[in-house]
Amino acid sequence: MSIQTASSDLRAFAKKPLNRRSFLGFVGAGAATAALAGCSTGTASTSGGLFSAEDIAGVIPNYYPVDFAVPDLVSVEGSTAGYLKLPTVLRKSVAKVPGSGGSYTALTPAWWTIPSSDNSYFKAVNKELGTTIKFQVSDGNTYGEKIQAVLASPNNVPDMVVIPSWNLPPKFDQAVTSLFADLSPYLAGDKVKDYPNLANIPTDSWKFSVFQGKLFGLPYPGEVIQNAFFYRKDIFDELGLPLPTDAESFIEILTEATDTSKNRWGSDDLWNAGQIMFGVPDKWTVIDGKLVHKFETDQYREALDWLTRLFKSGAVHPDAMAGNDQQANSRYEAGNTLVKSDGVGGWAESLARVLPSNPAYNTQAMDFFAADGGDPTLYKGSPTNIFSFINKKADEKAIKEMLAVADFIAAPFGTAEYQLLNSGVEGTHYDLDANGAPVLNAKGQAEVTSTYSFLVHPPVVQAHVEYPQFVTDYCNWSARMSAFAADPVLYGVQIQEPAKFGSLSKPFDDLKADVANGRKDLSALDDAIATWKSSGGNDLRKFYQKYLDA
Repeated sequence: MSIQTASSDLRAFAKKPLNRRSFLGFVGAGAATAALAGCSTGTASTSGGLFSAEDIAGVIPNYYPVDFAVPDLVSVEGSTAGYLKLPTVLRKSVAKVPGSGGSYTALTPAWWTIPSSDNSYFKAVNKELGTTIKFQVSDGNTYGEKIQAVLASPNNVPDMVVIPSWNLPPKFDQAVTSLFADLSPYLAGDKVKDYPNLANIPTDSWKFSVFQGKLFGLPYPGEVIQNAFFYRKDIFDELGLPLPTDAESFIEILTEATDTSKNRWGSDDLWNAGQIMFGVPDKWTVIDGKLVHKFETDQYREALDWLTRLFKSGAVHPDAMAGNDQQANSRYEAGNTLVKSDGVGGWAESLARVLPSNPAYNTQAMDFFAADGGDPTLYKGSPTNIFSFINKKADEKAIKEMLAVADFIAAPFGTAEYQLLNSGVEGTHYDLDANGAPVLNAKGQAEVTSTYSFLVHPPVVQAHVEYPQFVTDYCNWSARMSAFAADPVLYGVQIQEPAKFGSLSKPFDDLKADVANGRKDLSALDDAIATWKSSGGNDLRKFYQKYLDA
């Protein structure tokens, strides 16, 4: 493979053995809650007041797309573009070594076995960066607690800090200004032209990285559609099962698929799927000009009733009914369940885990449908799923060096930089298969991770060239579904919710389990809503209403 000098997915990550809360699968689930930030009118919320769309436009980069490889499957209505093969020539998107010999610490999460910091992959990347990034890697499953502990000790905050959107701590909008550098002076408007790969990141992702009216975050962009109903097409075909077309046929087909004598159930817990099917808003909707929380909607009640009937049918795996979601992937991949709901990243992860031992394995995403069989009501996912921040103590020279490094890391598919970051060094970490696709060898599987990509990421594309049929299936599905995607009521601009409201939703998680399992009647939802309103729900509504009224 040749590399030519010229002026998104996490393929290596997907080859790792991952648990239920693995990054890409978890992003889809976490993004559903993260997407509630910001309002469609473009007014930003901070503890210091409101900022207009014009204010935000003045602090974010201008958009200048770059194109190093023409996608085989183009984006439609914001859907994910796809590539079926690597370009014959990988071009360099960064003309010279970006770093100037600096050394920086970076705190990042990991949902996989943490490799030694002294490995050939890190050394190879740092050499190309001209800068040493020393990662402080922490368990992703407890990363929220880690972030809070680190930020509570300002003198010990690393040079760069990665924070997933679902791990933003309480009062972060206040802490961000005292701990992290304002990047607006370096990236706003046409200043971003010094960093062409950063200029290629979509505008909405940058908007969502604005806190307190200033640009603090470097973004990891999200996809328009971030969740899916997955089904075992290989087993559906074997059993002669049709795909469901509405809520009732869904239960009927899952019941028909269930055969406990063969250790097979129709599905895992489909609560997320039920909410999507019934058009439950991400958090808020507007009815007669007023904000209504999803808990208060008819759609939420109908989705919970449907889930209860699904549980009662006997089609749901007993472990799922008991709340054991840690083994959901294992149940599905073993054929013990035939349908699950998950983040879209779980698709490729599952193929990587199962295909080596089961070449007939075929997992697919259903086309969404409304409960009544009509067109689905879908909401766009969060425009940014992960942020990284630069320590405020860094001087101008160090900030510019870290931004130059970020520009290298943000190189898109089709570049030598992207290939290095995602697969390592050819012959050392990966080899090319008969179709020219990179396949990690044992050393690559042990060392190559997505750690650098958490610092910043190019626009997400589907580039699992080792699975061309998957790329085709995924991108065609994404294109069909993106046509139904609409902006949530509160979308695209960062709003930090006061910490006192942080536990308001917890009783509904417990209630869902109690109602679905028959321990409580659906009417218990009325009392839960009344308690929610009096315990802070109405105050939370007022908090958000002022941004709609602005």
